[in-house]
Amino acid sequence: MHGSEPTSPAKSTRHAPTEAVVVDFSHHSDAFAERPFQVLAELRELAPIAWSTAHDGFWVVTDHQAVIDGLADYERFTSRFGPAIPANPFGTRHIPVGLDPPLHTTYRRVLNSWFSKAEVVRREPELKTLVDEIVQDLAERGSWDFVADLADVVPGAVTLGILGWDRSRRLELLEVMARGLKNAASTDPDVVARNAEGNRWIREQILAEARDRRVNPRADLMTVLSTEPIADGVPMTDEEISDTVVFLLLAGFHTTSGALTALLVQMARQPDLRARLEQDRSLIPDAIEEVIRIFAPITALARRATEDTKLGGVAMKEGDWTLFVNVAANHDPAAFPEPETVDLGRNRAKSVAFGWGIHRCMGLHLARTILRLEVEAVFDLLPGHVIDLAGTRRARHLGIGYFYETVPAHLATA
Repeated sequence: MHGSEPTSPAKSTRHAPTEAVVVDFSHHSDAFAERPFQVLAELRELAPIAWSTAHDGFWVVTDHQAVIDGLADYERFTSRFGPAIPANPFGTRHIPVGLDPPLHTTYRRVLNSWFSKAEVVRREPELKTLVDEIVQDLAERGSWDFVADLADVVPGAVTLGILGWDRSRRLELLEVMARGLKNAASTDPDVVARNAEGNRWIREQILAEARDRRVNPRADLMTVLSTEPIADGVPMTDEEISDTVVFLLLAGFHTTSGALTALLVQMARQPDLRARLEQDRSLIPDAIEEVIRIFAPITALARRATEDTKLGGVAMKEGDWTLFVNVAANHDPAAFPEPETVDLGRNRAKSVAFGWGIHRCMGLHLARTILRLEVEAVFDLLPGHVIDLAGTRRARHLGIGYFYETVPAHLATA
């Protein structure tokens, strides 16, 4: 298939299924990162559900209906083996996304109260103060990078604040996570060893915080996870705490960052959109949803078949890995006409930008609020800002997320 890279040699959990369309698609390849939407459109046209020989073999699903059907059916397509192909370097059993009901329900119930819409509304003044302080600093500097100086700052600071961690630790945590995710598909022994060391280090930090809360409890989520009965009336084990906090750190630091920079870059490329949003702030939430639909920060989610079954008329075997490509579903013209066009009035009820089914993003209310506050602050405090589109660089390895590495900008008068 044009735009994908061959794998050598193809290693599969089994031979390519009979009558399946076989491709060499890898969501971690440079070729995919260079032209993701075109590659996925070509793949969907060739076969909405195809068998890829990459990463030991897996089904790649690009059809919108098949994606939402599969993600909604946790009984046939389990999350228990992790959400990524190949396995995430920071572990496979992230809680609660690495669980199915009834355990998923138990653990998510504990976390929901910290990320509910009501809780986010209550905390909005605090969030606005944080965002405004960060953006005001950019205005005083005159030039900055929207990735390193805003998009990567706010979500991490908010996440650490909810956990009750020292916010000054944001950079060291971000560095370890970013390095691991960038090299998630590497088979180089040295890289694999560094990723494993990064995973060990993060989990050591988590357990150190847990030990501290057991001695010095506070009004934070870390104390709840470390001390309170969760399942069957007993506190979480150290492993369960680690699996939960790893998930919160990865999700909290990265996805909102990717969404903000995608929107800011889109406004730079489409000045009429920027002008429209500046003049009518009530349209900002629609712009956020639409840009997230197009440039989904979570590109794909992996599941594993629990039985011999069929999806979209394609026969799958028990144990088969399946990659549900969210961004492909959101670009399926059968679901979203002219899918790459920013249409603020579009019906996005079936967008899978925040996932689908029971694993739909727990932090979506928080993410939406942070993004709105960031855009409003940029409009208010950085009027006339200019993004250097020639200097903007998107991540060369998409993996499971659509991110920018750098988005340099400055005030027009600087």
